[in-house]
Amino acid sequence: MVKITPISPYLPINPEEFCTNPYDVIGKEEEHQLKKNPNSLVHLILPEGEGEEIYKDAKKAYERFKAENLIKKAAQPSIFVYRQESPEFSQEGLIMGVALQDYEDGNIVRHEHTREKPLKDRTKHIATIKAATGLVWNVFQADAEIKKLIEQMKQTTPKFDFHMKGYRQLLWQITDEKIITNLKELFADRKIFIADGHHRAASAAEYRKMKLAEGADPNSEHSWQYLMTYVSSDDQIWILPYNRVIRKLPMSKDEFIEKLREVFTIELVEKAFNPDKKHVMAICVQGQWLKATVKDQNFTDPRDALDVAILQDRVLDPILGIKDIRNDKNIFFVGEVKYYRNPELMKTEFIEKQGNDVFFNLFAVDIHDIEKIGGAGGVMPPKSTWFEPKLLSGLAIYPLDED
Repeated sequence: MVKITPISPYLPINPEEFCTNPYDVIGKEEEHQLKKNPNSLVHLILPEGEGEEIYKDAKKAYERFKAENLIKKAAQPSIFVYRQESPEFSQEGLIMGVALQDYEDGNIVRHEHTREKPLKDRTKHIATIKAATGLVWNVFQADAEIKKLIEQMKQTTPKFDFHMKGYRQLLWQITDEKIITNLKELFADRKIFIADGHHRAASAAEYRKMKLAEGADPNSEHSWQYLMTYVSSDDQIWILPYNRVIRKLPMSKDEFIEKLREVFTIELVEKAFNPDKKHVMAICVQGQWLKATVKDQNFTDPRDALDVAILQDRVLDPILGIKDIRNDKNIFFVGEVKYYRNPELMKTEFIEKQGNDVFFNLFAVDIHDIEKIGGAGGVMPPKSTWFEPKLLSGLAIYPLDED
């Protein structure tokens, strides 16, 4: 039930030098290092300045990239296969356009609320530069025919083949009209689900509304009618837990553990570990690791059965008084893969070195939970998922007003 289209984005001449992580996962130190390179996308997605200057500087960077031939527009409308591979994990999907009318109609399924401030920022960014700079990550339910077509598309020589962020990054550009037509037919009877990038999707939809309000034809085929997206099979995705860290307990360690016993069966353990199933958490309280198993596992709502929801509803809010996890200064979030690979670092870095009181190491959310909750019109708790690896930004920049 989604309408897809090939797109004609700008592609980097030197992707290894140009591409970056998505803007919202680049830390200050990484940003500082990236900005030493004038040929990095960072100048477009995290520009300098204050207020309106931020967006003006972004536009200047975009125009400079084009003028200096750091990016070149695809000669033909194309669909791309983007693959990231390593010995540990590999994933691949399609970069293409999906009609924003499908976003409005609910065929591009959302599972998170957007926040006003970042939505305004990304909408202003798009409206100023008139281009989309990052990929919205969507998934579809695994399909043998689509997989077969993707394998066919990969038989050509990749346009890009380089190593970055611990992964081999490959991009194939497909212009074959027969393949594209087959893909259009295969996606016409299905919904897709946003995995990551709700604000990028919402800002593209807001820009479309702006164009329609100016009197543009709602039935036109302009590029602003489409969302540049990466769409992958739901069996081609690795979700890590988005763990919680509490800076300071409002009570003693012993009192907190006793309150946890009202919610969990508690077992003291010697070493850090990653939970191996739902409803089991690894909790480090001032250096003491606990294995915590949820006592009451009777749930009527799929959202309530998520470990992130159990933690919020039964611990963070009633015990620690943390109601708004996005804005409460006593909590922050950790999702990097290095902590998943070595959970002992959770204690070393966040408890011992930084002096925080509690680390909650959770079991990861399943992609099928996202599909189930979003498909039923539900909303996931904030900060529920960390996707690994991150999709590179800059592989494709999608102009919205050049047709």
